Amino acid sequence: MRKIFLITGFNNWGKTTLLSDLFGVKAFRKTVPQYYKGHPFLVMPQSNDDLLKKGYEDEFADRLEKFEKVNGRAKYIASAFCPTKEPSNNSIDILRELFKGDKIEILLLEHKWCGQAKLIIPEVSSFYSREKNVTLHSVSSKSAAGKLSQAQSIFNATLP
Repeated sequence: MRKIFLITGFNNWGKTTLLSDLFGVKAFRKTVPQYYKGHPFLVMPQSNDDLLKKGYEDEFADRLEKFEKVNGRAKYIASAFCPTKEPSNNSIDILRELFKGDKIEILLLEHKWCGQAKLIIPEVSSFYSREKNVTLHSVSSKSAAGKLSQAQSIFNATLP
């Protein structure tokens, strides 16, 4: 079973910036693991709101194949993610197709980077409530430093 961390919010929410801050890099190469506390991660900076469902699934498959060819099985994965409900880009379908049997930690970015928009946590929680392999974590800070600190705490608490 893999451990999946999904940094979750809507378009231009600061998801990729938080991934960059967590791993201390600006570019994520397909074959290069990014380390967090000694754990090698495959990192996918694009989300399903950037690439849509098929594009996200195709990019994930390509990254996974190239990563595992060089590094062996990917046990830890981090990605930007969007809690979309549209039939053509349903995020639950993506979770079920790509991460079936994996343990998924969804980090919900409550506030957009500029503070001008807010994720409705109870609505998102209700949407994912039937997914037994999903645990939701609210990242409620408005500041980049606060978001990073909260995300690090979640990673630290859920990694072995």
